[in-house]
Amino acid sequence: MGIEMVNVGIHRKGEVDFSKLLEELRRDLPSDVGAIGCFIGVVRGTSSTGTVRCLHYECSDEAERKIEQIAAEVEREPNISRVMIHHIVDDLSPGEDAIYVLVAGRHRGEVFSALSKIVYRVKTEVPIWKKEITEGGERWVHEVE
Repeated sequence: MGIEMVNVGIHRKGEVDFSKLLEELRRDLPSDVGAIGCFIGVVRGTSSTGTVRCLHYECSDEAERKIEQIAAEVEREPNISRVMIHHIVDDLSPGEDAIYVLVAGRHRGEVFSALSKIVYRVKTEVPIWKKEITEGGERWVHEVE
């Protein structure tokens, strides 16, 4: 069984625009959609080790395929109509966006649940790594926050 055509991507900074994703998500939605939920992961300016200068994201060649799989699986859940997952892999400064997750579904509870599930799965299953660069040094971040 192949993966359906889902709207996902791994991008460099500046290659993806949230407002265009939202516009595309809203295009031709089924009439039973009653909720759209969006999650934007933003680089924090502070961490447990100090002031963050930037986060360096990198990924393996498998990252986009894994994101496609997650999106397709969640899109098959009852009352979920559309899922989009777009991750930026680059050097990102505090305040810059790192990930966009958009979900359209029948009810808000199902949409909120799907958003949470997707973000958790991306952080735990997709081979994307981040290095935190602070005033005090650098470290690879492994915990799920």
